[in-house]
Amino acid sequence: MIKKLNFRRVPKRFALLGSIVLLALGALLPVTAFAASAQQPTKCGADDVKCVISAGDALITKRLTDLKTLSSKIATDLSSHKITSDQASALQSDVSSNQSGLTTLKTQLDAETVAKNARQDAATIFTQYRIYAVVLPRDYRHLEMDIEINAEAVMQKAAPAIKTAIGAAPADKQKKLNSLYSDYEKQIADAQSQITSAQNDFPALTVANFNQNHTSYEATRLALDNALKAARLDLHKAAGDIKDMTKILGIKA
Repeated sequence: MIKKLNFRRVPKRFALLGSIVLLALGALLPVTAFAASAQQPTKCGADDVKCVISAGDALITKRLTDLKTLSSKIATDLSSHKITSDQASALQSDVSSNQSGLTTLKTQLDAETVAKNARQDAATIFTQYRIYAVVLPRDYRHLEMDIEINAEAVMQKAAPAIKTAIGAAPADKQKKLNSLYSDYEKQIADAQSQITSAQNDFPALTVANFNQNHTSYEATRLALDNALKAARLDLHKAAGDIKDMTKILGIKA
């Protein structure tokens, strides 16, 4: 859940809901947050195995560091109730798998005595793992989707209580409140549709598809980005509806 709420008390407290959702969505990292910094390739002599190993180790270390950053972000979002333990576990599992694979690769690379073999190990960093091209972009996007899923769920559960509060409002405020509530319901439904679309796209974001079906991969990634962005905007609008309704009702956070 985004935040632990007692929904039996929402009629008195749903002024908080819009702020909670906006806070959760506002904490999402931009798409560029996981991009690799520009790195100039190290030029090594044809038979300079030590140089190749050193260059490969540096590439692996950078990726391990950025995977650790993602792991910390997942843990923080779990601690603040933006994602569930199951969602965090699935993401941490993928992070751990890649960390383990890269660590094993580094051990293999460090043991090489022939430059050609060391170069092949180093190439595996890109062809097999693709941390910056696939893993980090995919997992950060999945983290965003998980937050959106939970935000939508919280807002969906709060809807009946909000409707009850509106029903008890003065007659002269009903028209405006019902208009805002109708938009609130529409934005939640639209967000749910976009989230479902995003969920259907994730299975295609694999290293194998990036390597073998790159055009299709990029088309799916673009569709996923558009769906996540649309869902985020829908949820922001729904949170705005809540703020407007609570203002009319005179409910303070």
